[in-house]
Amino acid sequence: MNLHENFQDRVAITELLNNYILSIDSHNNEQFADNFTIDGVYDSPWGVASGREAIIGNIAYWHSSGITKGKRHFMGASRITELNADTASAESNYWIAEAEITPGIVATGFYIDRLKKVNDVWKISHRKQVVDSSFKMNS
Repeated sequence: MNLHENFQDRVAITELLNNYILSIDSHNNEQFADNFTIDGVYDSPWGVASGREAIIGNIAYWHSSGITKGKRHFMGASRITELNADTASAESNYWIAEAEITPGIVATGFYIDRLKKVNDVWKISHRKQVVDSSFKMNS
């Protein structure tokens, strides 16, 4: 992988990580699932969703349950820990703000990702979400 390809891949991966965060707030479940490979895995503290339909069901449940209502999601720092021609690994942290009632930070945590290039597009093949212990489900 030459330096130019490496740079393009790094930008594309960073865009993917940002797209993921923005797709939560858009409440577009299809767009959210598009961040993953067709057989992607989303491993959160609330369970594991494997495959596109399960990932769509997972985010649809979050939206319908109200947990994402009035919230804004932000990606903090991110880094690519391994980069190959068609696979990569990344880490990032996030925070969630209450944007509807009283402004404040609702939760913080981090992601550990395995990424895969599919038809020249970077996708998340496995995302492990860790929520910091300060999060309270009724926040």
